[in-house]
Amino acid sequence: MCTRNALSVVTQQFSSLDPLQMAELSGAAYAKNRFSLRYCNLPVSVDYPKGTVSMVDAYSPLNNDERVLLLQYLSNASGLPPRGQWLSFLDLRGGPLHWLPFQREALNPLARHYGEQLDLFLELGERYGGERVNGGDVAMVIPVLPRLPLSFMLWKGDDEFPSRSMILFDSVAESYLSTAALYVMAIQALIRIWFPGDTRFDGYNNEG
Repeated sequence: MCTRNALSVVTQQFSSLDPLQMAELSGAAYAKNRFSLRYCNLPVSVDYPKGTVSMVDAYSPLNNDERVLLLQYLSNASGLPPRGQWLSFLDLRGGPLHWLPFQREALNPLARHYGEQLDLFLELGERYGGERVNGGDVAMVIPVLPRLPLSFMLWKGDDEFPSRSMILFDSVAESYLSTAALYVMAIQALIRIWFPGDTRFDGYNNEG
């Protein structure tokens, strides 16, 4: 989903910034030239200034989209706390332009695979720090990044209407990441938690 040079570009930006300020604004810990933070509630380390991003323990390795996302988060964090006020992708700047692919790549697969497996949806979400909240037939808030949670909601289908889903962004999200990066964040969190091993984006080279 990222351009081939996206990682080198964001690494250059990251290495030029003050690490202590990045830590303060992002909610990451920083010591001995290394950031420590949690991504989907999993421990991640980021070396400074090299920008090497890796899982701390033996979890599934990060892909390039996730590495870019984590460096963008550290580099652009505003420091604002989550407000618990939620926006749909349509509400984001430029969101309507990418609404159809967002439905195709995120909302439709989630509804199709888990609309009749609500208990499994909740079980998998809880493995990644998800907290059950009110919304839809079931809903979870996942701490994808320290100050950037996502809310995932499902409605079970019936004889008249198919299952559907929604992914909501905290109202501070755009002060941390661009709409394009939030698009990537939602899809990569979805894949890591509910579609492990999904390779549908391997080899993609668009700006998504």
